[in-house]
Amino acid sequence: MSAFYAWVGGLAQNGLLPSDFQYPFLVRGFLCVLVLAPILGGLSHLVVTRRMAFFSAALGQAALTGVAIGLLLGEPLNAPYGGMFGFCLITTLGMVYVKRHSTLPPDTLIGVFHALTLGLGLCLLVLLTRQFNVHQVESVLFGSLLTVTDGDLLLLLAVGIVVAVLLVRQYNKLLLDSLSPPLASVAGAESAFLEYFFAILLTLSIVVSLKVIGALLVEALVLVPAASARNIARGTRQYFVWSVIVAFMAGVGGLGVSTRLLVPTGGAVVLAASAIFFLTLAIGRLARRRGSRAEQPDAG
Repeated sequence: MSAFYAWVGGLAQNGLLPSDFQYPFLVRGFLCVLVLAPILGGLSHLVVTRRMAFFSAALGQAALTGVAIGLLLGEPLNAPYGGMFGFCLITTLGMVYVKRHSTLPPDTLIGVFHALTLGLGLCLLVLLTRQFNVHQVESVLFGSLLTVTDGDLLLLLAVGIVVAVLLVRQYNKLLLDSLSPPLASVAGAESAFLEYFFAILLTLSIVVSLKVIGALLVEALVLVPAASARNIARGTRQYFVWSVIVAFMAGVGGLGVSTRLLVPTGGAVVLAASAIFFLTLAIGRLARRRGSRAEQPDAG
């Protein structure tokens, strides 16, 4: 990878790329955005359609708890993936199982898990400060380009390929089950399998994106791209494409803001995504207004 970074840095010095690309950490961050945009953007519209926004927020808190568990068990500070994925997977399976076997509303059940993981995470973080400086785990909370390694990038790429392949194979069934579970059942889709399947894909995607986005903010990038796309999309295909585009634009915009203003990457990305949401909201409203005027018959 050193040769690749040197090549990109040479292009930046010759003016063929922005000057910021002289720094390897920024190149890694940009590559992370290239991988994360189709992953989180592609999942985003399904998260909104399946009404799992609160679910993703609970997973972000569970990831924080998983980091604390992993570090307390001796995992390296820069890669506590075992604790993160293990605890997130347990939490995911628990939330889906309880949701399918309880009569309480889903948001109430997810709220219970959210409170549980948050309380446990806070207690474990206090224990963690006896071994580490709390600033050492800030990158997991808010995201940081400085802590992204080549290993993180390769892991993100590998998981991205796996998620993309699995999502493509089950996409039509997932979409149909999201829009009309009875119709999906008639078409031969297994609702229980699809719910567990999508929850696990979402867990994988959230865990590997924490280094860039952060545990406290990752649910925003799972939700806001789809919300922005819905303002301007006409049809399912546009909904998917615009979700990916918005995720990419938010990632690139947040990347630029975080490097220039020295603010957490996750916060900058979420602010960029939020700005895009309000922009698309205004664009969508203007388009609908023009459409309604065009449909009105002439007075004469």
